[in-house]
Amino acid sequence: MLEIKQEGATVQFNGELNCTTVVKHWPFKLLAKLPKQAEFNLAGLRHVDTAGLAWLLQQLAQAKKQGISLRFSQMPTQLRNLAAVSDVLPLLPTD
Repeated sequence: MLEIKQEGATVQFNGELNCTTVVKHWPFKLLAKLPKQAEFNLAGLRHVDTAGLAWLLQQLAQAKKQGISLRFSQMPTQLRNLAAVSDVLPLLPTD
């Protein structure tokens, strides 16, 4: 299960971001409602698989097309390790 809440410029993620949950959030319409400077707070993610990582990368690409500067905050260690192993960690705008 994945819960996504927007509070101003911050989008809070809670639960699992995986091949099952990303399908329910495709396309991610909330992205169009964000201001030009936005944040994905990932602290509440318990598990992310490669589909979830790919979904996050897709949101970065879509945000860029829409002129939104998106950053990821409080990235869980499991996601950071997956991104490192997948050699995409440098692509993720983290704090």
